[in-house]
Amino acid sequence: MKTITLPKSIAFGIAALFHFGLAAQNSITIENRPGQPIKEKIGNQYSLNFDFSIENHSADTLKLTRLEVRLLDKDNVLIQQKFLDNNGTAPSIGTIPDNQWNGVSKVLVFNPFPEINNLISKLEYTFTFNDKIEIKKTVVPQEYHQAQDFILPLKKKVLVYDGHDFNSHHRRFNYEFPFIHDLGFTGNFMRYAYDFAILDPENRQFSGKGEKNEEWFGFASEVLAVADGEIIEVVTNQEDNKTFDVPSLKDHPLALYGNYVVIKHGKEVYSMYGHLKKQSSSGFTIGDKVKKGQVIGLIGTSGSSFFPHLHFEVRNNITHEAEGIPSYFSDFYVILGSVKQVVKKGTVNTGDIIQSK
Repeated sequence: MKTITLPKSIAFGIAALFHFGLAAQNSITIENRPGQPIKEKIGNQYSLNFDFSIENHSADTLKLTRLEVRLLDKDNVLIQQKFLDNNGTAPSIGTIPDNQWNGVSKVLVFNPFPEINNLISKLEYTFTFNDKIEIKKTVVPQEYHQAQDFILPLKKKVLVYDGHDFNSHHRRFNYEFPFIHDLGFTGNFMRYAYDFAILDPENRQFSGKGEKNEEWFGFASEVLAVADGEIIEVVTNQEDNKTFDVPSLKDHPLALYGNYVVIKHGKEVYSMYGHLKKQSSSGFTIGDKVKKGQVIGLIGTSGSSFFPHLHFEVRNNITHEAEGIPSYFSDFYVILGSVKQVVKKGTVNTGDIIQSK
């Protein structure tokens, strides 16, 4: 076999490129957040709502040019394969808006492949930077089983104004954004949150121009506890003026909700009811026991609320490290014009019109 000797300049270039690749690989850290992603059932589909925190520890500029995922079953058999890349006049990798690291930096990338089959046991991601540096990451999701039986927190007809789908602002809370991170947040507490708006019989949210709180059909509507539990936090003295003290979030991570009630239902299961009307929960104190369906407040516009609505979420704690968890509701209708579809137990989506039975 004949030995081929490369010119020194070419050999040096290949060696340098190989060294750069190894160095770049070692300078990139990829973590999935939360560490244990949850399979959420939405109708007959399943969704994975999690993020990748990607950190560049070097001075080199890195750009994510391809992201591939292989979806495998419990026997490691490939079920699906998907990718985003930089081909074409409008490359799909551009749907990830923050895909470049200019030197030492950390960027949050929302998992762009949320829809999965329930047979999937693990996901193998391959991140390609600068068209040549590959880093692999395996994610193993888990099933979520809600121990409590929840009802909807409102009795009237409701528009799910904003849920937690891929485009929802709840889903896209960027806790790696420097301003947010400096306030102490290290997770997405509203990962599975909802904004509920009350509708009238014609499916309108307000009368007139909607400039006054009282013009909104939901303002001062009753808010119900979704299940039995114990109140662990309650604030009721904030004005219904759509404002709050942003810097106070550093010491009080719930401040953006204005007036709110938090109910503990079990270990690491807390329901949160935010933007309540001033003094509407004044009859409650920490430690009070409440029953499913009990009125715990009224819809208001306190805190970070740009119109009267109920912000509802379930989370695993009430600190800056809180992560959201799914919520499944029992016995409600999805209203499709003149048709009412009965849901015995399930979650709801952005844009749905729903009502308790």
